[in-house]
Amino acid sequence: MKTRILLAVVVLALVAGVVYRTQFESADGPAGGGGGAIEVKTVAVDVSDFPLVIELPGTLEAARQVDILAQVGGSLIKQHVQEGDAVRAGQVLFTLDARPAQARMAQSQAARAGARAETAEAEQKLERLAPLMQSGYISRQEYDEARVAFESARARVGTTTAELEVARLDAQYAQIRAPIDGRVGRINVRAGALVQAGGEALTTIVAPGALDVRAWLPEVDWAAVVAARAAGKIAAEIHSDALTQADRGTPLAQGELVFIDAQVDPATGAVPIKVRMQDRPVALLSGQGVHLRLLLGKASGSKVLPEATLQHGQQGTYVYVVRDGVAAVQPVTVKHRLDGMLAIEGELAAGERVLLEIPKRLKAGGKVRLEGEQPAGKQGADKRAQP
Repeated sequence: MKTRILLAVVVLALVAGVVYRTQFESADGPAGGGGGAIEVKTVAVDVSDFPLVIELPGTLEAARQVDILAQVGGSLIKQHVQEGDAVRAGQVLFTLDARPAQARMAQSQAARAGARAETAEAEQKLERLAPLMQSGYISRQEYDEARVAFESARARVGTTTAELEVARLDAQYAQIRAPIDGRVGRINVRAGALVQAGGEALTTIVAPGALDVRAWLPEVDWAAVVAARAAGKIAAEIHSDALTQADRGTPLAQGELVFIDAQVDPATGAVPIKVRMQDRPVALLSGQGVHLRLLLGKASGSKVLPEATLQHGQQGTYVYVVRDGVAAVQPVTVKHRLDGMLAIEGELAAGERVLLEIPKRLKAGGKVRLEGEQPAGKQGADKRAQP
């Protein structure tokens, strides 16, 4: 019995030794060849100019568009245009029922004619009473009453004339015309509908030409943008909002920052800005969401590394740097990010090798060798094998 137990222990020990040796050689090469060093993939620290970019979501809008509102109320009699039609300034878009305004015009014209007749009669009476008052046949009070009647009649002429002009304008406003050249947007009413003065927009006319990008700048970035704009124009790139950050390449259009608000929008907690596009690609439409990049300049002499090299710990961010054959922990601070690259601050020299992929077995201070580099033991064996 004891012999069987002893034999089983020996067999288990041999199996454990074979498994350990197999795993060790698969990870680090032949036993004794790499001295326990782990092969790692690295990237060199690049010192170059790093673009200073602020990325924001934005919405396209026409540089010039007008909401068409009714200036008088009434029933919509006729719709002269369809959605998407190109129109010229002054072209009739809608016709409202003008009969109420025309009736007021006729009423005002009659009232004005009566006021004019009263004025003429009062004027003639005043002219007759003037010499009688001077001769003493009538009193001064009687003459003054006649003059007041004349002035009142003349005032009624002015009132009725103004009422007539208002009615005439209302009749003109019954024909709703395009104020600018452009294209008709969605039409919100149809013939027979009752339209309210100053109510819902009947439609929108979008003028041809450039598009603007409306966006909201975080308050923390406001000072940097203002400083960059004081130094010169701020260029911008417009990208598709549907693309991921990794897919962003050539921008859809270029633009320039043309407006920065002087106060924070209480609804968004950000500062409204506007970018004017230099051209208008066919693929971009008003109301479309886009991704906006403000190009504020470049940070010269930046230490640049891929974002994959950055590690996070309780003490902050750091990278693994290869120094004297070991992986050393180097604390760093990220200053800027763009397209998967980082501009960092830390004690790193240009060309130093930083780990791009971190093996699970790696610990700080562990021995490493660069990918593709032969272990020291294997190099010696190769030299001894040469004739």
